[in-house]
Amino acid sequence: MSTLLPYTRNCFVCGAHNPHGLQLKFHRVGDEVRAEFTPQPHHAGFRGIIHGGILSAVLDEALFWAAASATKRSCLAVELNVRFVKKVTAGEKLTVVAAFVADRGRLWETRAELRKADGTVCARATAKHMPMGAEETKFVVEDFLTDPVALATNELFPGLR
Repeated sequence: MSTLLPYTRNCFVCGAHNPHGLQLKFHRVGDEVRAEFTPQPHHAGFRGIIHGGILSAVLDEALFWAAASATKRSCLAVELNVRFVKKVTAGEKLTVVAAFVADRGRLWETRAELRKADGTVCARATAKHMPMGAEETKFVVEDFLTDPVALATNELFPGLR
């Protein structure tokens, strides 16, 4: 079963109203978070190879959603490690897959992969996240858009009620 996660107005990765952003939609599928992404020529860095910063941003967002949807709390990344394995060129359909790994109290750990359609891994990432308090989370979710198909904010973060 797939659950569409909330998205924002202006986020570079998931913002529905950001004309310069990627406008990705993340879904919770079992214990994982997934999104599809097909980079375009304007996402390239050197000679048609998709810029590592763009790929890192997609991984970072997926890692956030893996942590937030697993713990039912918002968080901030405090460390992001990315290993680029294969080059990505414009037009290649990619899937990002992320999962929550561990709750270490003040830090949460996540992992993700960016895969080509044939399953080839292009990049791997791990991250550490710091949980946010209720007031900080309320401020963050003010930018979420209401979508009757997406998981409601109060279901995702029940502590905000």
